[in-house]
Amino acid sequence: MTLPALSRRDVMRLALLGSAGAMSACASTGPVTMPSPSSVSPDERRWGAFIPSVMSAQGATRTPLQQLTNLAGTAPRYVHRFCALGDPVPVGDLDAVVAFGATPLLTLEPWKPDGGTGQPEFALSHIASGAFDTEFTRWGTQLASWGKPVLVRFAQEMNGTWYPWAVGVNGNTAADYRAAWARMRSVITDRHSDNVRFVWAPNALTLGTNPFGECYPGRDQIDVLGLDGYNWGEAPGHHWQPAADLFVPSLETLRALDATHPILLTEVGCADGLTAQDKASWIRDFFSIVDNQSRVEGFVWFQMDKERDWRFNSTTASTAAFRAGVAGW
Repeated sequence: MTLPALSRRDVMRLALLGSAGAMSACASTGPVTMPSPSSVSPDERRWGAFIPSVMSAQGATRTPLQQLTNLAGTAPRYVHRFCALGDPVPVGDLDAVVAFGATPLLTLEPWKPDGGTGQPEFALSHIASGAFDTEFTRWGTQLASWGKPVLVRFAQEMNGTWYPWAVGVNGNTAADYRAAWARMRSVITDRHSDNVRFVWAPNALTLGTNPFGECYPGRDQIDVLGLDGYNWGEAPGHHWQPAADLFVPSLETLRALDATHPILLTEVGCADGLTAQDKASWIRDFFSIVDNQSRVEGFVWFQMDKERDWRFNSTTASTAAFRAGVAGW
């Protein structure tokens, strides 16, 4: 069964497009800087989240980010935002995230979100040849003008099958991916966007994914190693995956590829289990992994009810487990 991740990304992006330039600012504590690319001590670890919207509903007394903070017991230090390459740069959104005291994680996707995987115009060879340099220049110029720290994650999960930039889709090869990444980074950094740090993020090695080592852009091309991983639970085409099985082999592969840069788990989610305690136990195990795996700087939870209820607060037990996990961070 093909992983239905594409629809998840469609919803993520569409839910946030309407918020561009319209988010309300919260108490300002300034942007959070990333740790240096070295071993990460426990007091440097940070958590973050994707939420469907950061806008306040009419009459709401708290913003969604404040509500998230109340649920978790501590404020997120990253807020995730998805944009297609042709979208406007969401300066208003980025400002509001910084005003809240978090660092934006901006995923930049080279596609038309409603077009499915068969979009040969976005083949990696076209990106590498300069077909989208105008768009990269626009992003680099406006992010440089904005001037605050931002993580940019480009063409994630390239080792899956559900994106037009995935290796094996639209004739893409791993060499094409490396060339497209280098082109993107070169054009954006030519705009003097020193505030941008680049995150490379494959999908965790599991059913429906391929090895990602050959797609690694190189030590001089990235600033942060990313990794996405979801426990889909018991469902057709899926099975319950312990957190260790989902993340540890891929983390070992990342460290073997790159001995220097910090690691950020850029998308994390867990479905509900057969009992209310299943997800709570998974979350406790997940925090144990994050706490004990070297160079893991933090994680970004996918806080949305979509194909599965990925939210950490889907049960009382899972909420308590999550709050306990982040309490010491």
